[in-house]
Amino acid sequence: MGETIKNTGNEAVERWKGKMPKFFRLVIYLCGMIAGMTVAINTAFASFGITPHEWWTDVCPYLIGVPVGMGFCAKFTCEGGFRDKTLDSLNKNTELNHDNF
Repeated sequence: MGETIKNTGNEAVERWKGKMPKFFRLVIYLCGMIAGMTVAINTAFASFGITPHEWWTDVCPYLIGVPVGMGFCAKFTCEGGFRDKTLDSLNKNTELNHDNF
């Protein structure tokens, strides 16, 4: 069990440091800008003592959470050697009969 957790942690670190496709880098930057602007606007409302509209309080958590989740998923999308290594290990551990497909 401990070895499995260690391998999962090592895999996450390797994916975090891995090379990403350009499109996913763009997704991360855009998501960061959207979430950052939302936090800045919400902080400005709070610091000036302004009560935001009801729609803003409903939408604000989603404007922060969804882009952060998208950026997090995009960050773990790697290209190159890591993906091939993962697929090879999955193929070795999976017993599928390809004649049935």
